[in-house]
Amino acid sequence: MLLLLSRDRVVLAVLMILGSLLTANVGLTQTAEMRRAMKQQQEFQKRLQQQRKAAAENSPTLPTDPQLMELHKEFISRAEKLAADYEKKNQTAEARQVYEAIVRLVPKYQPAEEGLSRMIAAQSVQDRKLTEVFANRGWQDSGVTLVQGMPVHMEVKGGWKVVLETDAKGVVIPNEIKPKSSDIKLGTLIGVIATSPSELDTEKPFVVVRQLDFINKKTGRLFLKMFDIDPSDNEGKIHVLIQSTFP
Repeated sequence: MLLLLSRDRVVLAVLMILGSLLTANVGLTQTAEMRRAMKQQQEFQKRLQQQRKAAAENSPTLPTDPQLMELHKEFISRAEKLAADYEKKNQTAEARQVYEAIVRLVPKYQPAEEGLSRMIAAQSVQDRKLTEVFANRGWQDSGVTLVQGMPVHMEVKGGWKVVLETDAKGVVIPNEIKPKSSDIKLGTLIGVIATSPSELDTEKPFVVVRQLDFINKKTGRLFLKMFDIDPSDNEGKIHVLIQSTFP
């Protein structure tokens, strides 16, 4: 009887240890995801500050003449009303231009700076495109040009079938098409941002997961495909939603 109780206690202790380890691993994963999200947010905020600074560069000195000062005040008042009207109509590009004009004329004017920040943030993900990526094709043009420094959000839905015919020898992946990343496996959806056809072969591709968020580091066309030696015999297609600011 005492032996059984001892065994039960040992089993219980082992289960508690395993549970603690599992919780710790989940906590570490969540912490890593939070750090990545915070880093992206910090990069985005830095980009906003840079764009606000660029909008205020070469700002003129405020006038001292009373009549000219009144003209400034009148301009600001009418410009703010125009920007607000554009915002209500969701014309973010037009509203941004007005806020930028106010900031150039009157640096450090808080309402205009806040409005400019809103418009930059709205523009960052205002454009969206749904594209199809076929399993049996090579690099496919997404129809989207991504802009350097802008946030990008991608969502992937659907699935496809990898067909690989071989004999007893198997298939050796040629060196020239071996993936440049250990995350890329047979059937993985990959992407490349290219400015010329040659870069489709020279640029390092990235993995497109079901939910992907990143700050784009290079202006260029987005191309997508399934990674495979010979995709011609594959089947199916995947839908990819792309959200960012398109030029």
